Amino acid sequence: MTSLRDGELETATEMAQALRRRAVSPLDLLKRALARAEAWQPSTNAFSQLWQEDAAEDARLVEVAARALATARHPAGGVRAVDPGEDLPAMAGIPIGVKDLFDVAGHETSGCSAAYRGSIAVHDAPLVRRVREAGLVIVGKTNQHELAAGGTNLVSACGRTGNPWDPARMTGGSSGGSAAAVAAGVVPWALGSDTGGSVRIPSSMCGTFGLKPSTGRLSLDGMMPLAPSMDCPGPIAATAGDLAALYGIMSGGRAVVEVPSPEDGAPGLRVGMPGGFFAALVHPDTLEAVARTAEVLAGAGVPVEELDGRGIEDARRVWFDLCAYEFVRAHPIFVGRRELVDPSVLSWAEHGERLTAEEHDRAVQRRAEIAAWYRGRLERFDALLVPTTPYPAPRADQSEVDLVASGTVEVARVGPGWLCSSVNLSGLPAVSIPAGTSSEGLPIGVSLIGRDDGEDTLLGLAALWERAARYVPVRPSLPSVTIA
Repeated sequence: MTSLRDGELETATEMAQALRRRAVSPLDLLKRALARAEAWQPSTNAFSQLWQEDAAEDARLVEVAARALATARHPAGGVRAVDPGEDLPAMAGIPIGVKDLFDVAGHETSGCSAAYRGSIAVHDAPLVRRVREAGLVIVGKTNQHELAAGGTNLVSACGRTGNPWDPARMTGGSSGGSAAAVAAGVVPWALGSDTGGSVRIPSSMCGTFGLKPSTGRLSLDGMMPLAPSMDCPGPIAATAGDLAALYGIMSGGRAVVEVPSPEDGAPGLRVGMPGGFFAALVHPDTLEAVARTAEVLAGAGVPVEELDGRGIEDARRVWFDLCAYEFVRAHPIFVGRRELVDPSVLSWAEHGERLTAEEHDRAVQRRAEIAAWYRGRLERFDALLVPTTPYPAPRADQSEVDLVASGTVEVARVGPGWLCSSVNLSGLPAVSIPAGTSSEGLPIGVSLIGRDDGEDTLLGLAALWERAARYVPVRPSLPSVTIA
């Protein structure tokens, strides 16, 4: 085994380059990932399942394929450096985590709910199949908020997740295990899903990049539903380039090893920065991170203009009505097995059951108006710059957050998804970038919301920001803490 030091080959891009040079093997990368997963598990509980044997077999298959190609080209060994991966997928051999709600053949899909214990997937979800076809090595399944019905990851049949930066704090959710695993450096990237911010929220609170693609762009087959009209798979990664590469794999395109960004001048884009709703109930540390991001983009040649952000203050209520209405209808398991579902999650279903057809119709109409609100503002801009979450990660036992100038708010009312869920009503794409740290040293995420099918623009802006800000991911130190 090649000895891998901390700080060496930490991104998927670096790993891919080293694999192609045969400076490291897929098994080397997997062994380090599994060792880190086991070391971090007591403090983060990021994984609901770890698959040492299956993952090792997948890594061996990639290694065997690479050796076979090398031997076929140079049966006598050759005299020049061999590129054994030139006919293999660009990212073959790199470890990845998969959120618990995706079907992986032969493994349980529970959505971290006791109500679905023992439900073994027969087939891979299409997105998991694309991951396998790209040669990625699945380390295991990541912990999530039960049935994705929450934005904290404090509720799970597998136990809550802990934030790698401070295990006493929440990761955000519902893809909290995926973000925690990436932030801790266990894997360079992971699959998540986003119905009301579930990729972007934990990306913000754990300090990773996270993309919610345009709704409908990626297949929902083999993915446990929350609200099918808004459910959206998405990638989480440590760098903008890795995020683009994983999105390329998920969308069936070429695995991009590096996202090009302009070397000189502006890329001809304009960004709007809404106030109003996106500033009213937001922590000052978060607002400062948004302002700094605007300065970085402007310095890189992308003009940022303030604009009116009022008019969607009811978005979270509208989102919850629609989500709960679809949630209870997507899960017939609630009939007869309610006692196995956490009361907080069950309350979502009960709210959905109480909604009348007329109330649902009104919410549908309001969703269309909120979507038009976004598209109207994007007529003049290529993207909108907003906070991802209203505040950095609270403690797991914290019921209120002091927003200073805006006063104290209850986490149950102004939750981590307060700002994100309106984007899901619109169906537009959005990317969260790790734009700063709070006065307590916690990550702060800032989001760019794009036009329909504007993923490439958002990924380009994220890469531009990363380069202009000279951002380099930093991993937290392993804490000697076991979470309850």
